[in-house]
Amino acid sequence: MRIAVIGVGGIGGPYGASLAKAGADVTFVARGAHLAAMRENGLKVEGDRGETLVRPAQATDDIAGIGPVDYVLFCVKLWDVESAGEQIRPIVGPGTAVVPLQNGVDSAERLVPILGHGAVMGGTAFVTGSIVAPGVVRQTGTYQQMTFGELDGRASPRGERLRDLCAAAGFEGILSPDVRVPIWENSSCWCRSPTSTR
Repeated sequence: MRIAVIGVGGIGGPYGASLAKAGADVTFVARGAHLAAMRENGLKVEGDRGETLVRPAQATDDIAGIGPVDYVLFCVKLWDVESAGEQIRPIVGPGTAVVPLQNGVDSAERLVPILGHGAVMGGTAFVTGSIVAPGVVRQTGTYQQMTFGELDGRASPRGERLRDLCAAAGFEGILSPDVRVPIWENSSCWCRSPTSTR
């Protein structure tokens, strides 16, 4: 499975590092000093769950150069949803699932006009951390969980595959039959998944 992580901070860093260490083909999209450090030294996630070092890390700022992927973990800030959504269009193929992992209730709906109904799933993150140095993300707490599902509530093979990928990577992936419920719950209780920095 090919996975692109868009935004390698306190949300994308822990998820992406766990998946990469479990053997998934993960490309990290970052910028500036963070990208340069990842290219030179890999991505390190440290904190209460222990330390994970992905070295070498596939890291780039050239999204179009990645090519179509199976999953996009969309971990940008809420104010970047539309602009980043436009930027990821080259990597969204016919079977790609884009999973937005922000603390807002409308990220998926904002992506649908850009990427199409078929590409976008709903998702919510239960992990927190921040970039503490270029190439280094510190994760706070031991919890790491991701909830996701199709926006129309149907069961899908791609949702099942993502759930299994999460399990193989050592964290819980919950395939929700009504993903809008956890999205609303997460947005109304910031203490369960605090805002992190990219």
